Amino acid sequence: MVPEGFIRALDGFEAVLVAVPPDRWLSPSPCEGWCAVDVAGHVIAGLLVVEHRAAGRPLPEADPDWRETAGEDPAATWRAVRANMTAALTPDALSRRIRLGFGQEVALSEWLEQYPLELLVHTWDLGQATGQNVDLDPDLLGPALETARRFAPQGREAGMLGPERTVPDNADAQSRLLALFGRSAQ
Repeated sequence: MVPEGFIRALDGFEAVLVAVPPDRWLSPSPCEGWCAVDVAGHVIAGLLVVEHRAAGRPLPEADPDWRETAGEDPAATWRAVRANMTAALTPDALSRRIRLGFGQEVALSEWLEQYPLELLVHTWDLGQATGQNVDLDPDLLGPALETARRFAPQGREAGMLGPERTVPDNADAQSRLLALFGRSAQ
């Protein structure tokens, strides 16, 4: 069964994606050097990776051009890619063992349980780039924060994350998650 948190995180990203004003696709995002369409293309490319893993196909050697991946209509591209990926998530595919970038081997379903982290952070990034106020799903924030705490040191070491930001002791889960990824909720 496809993890519910993964589906909810996909839905959350889609809600922000379809609300992007047409004149905001080239607005800068919190991801250094990326604009809104780059964030969309990156997340769409991530769904293509999920589909490749589900089908047992090799992953692409290099990252694609995010803007080409997003296409002329990022929302339409997203919907098509999401539909194909979802169709590939059969029970056999979900039980398939996959090797992650840091050498771990897990079932695809286990990986998808942790995938909301990626979607949540980039949902916020896309919202910031396009002038949307984004309150991330509170039920997904706790598990994503746990995953982020485990992943952040490796991600920083690999150059995938910037420095962690400090937050007040009473900061909410969304602010803490964003700070772990070098973002400021203010």
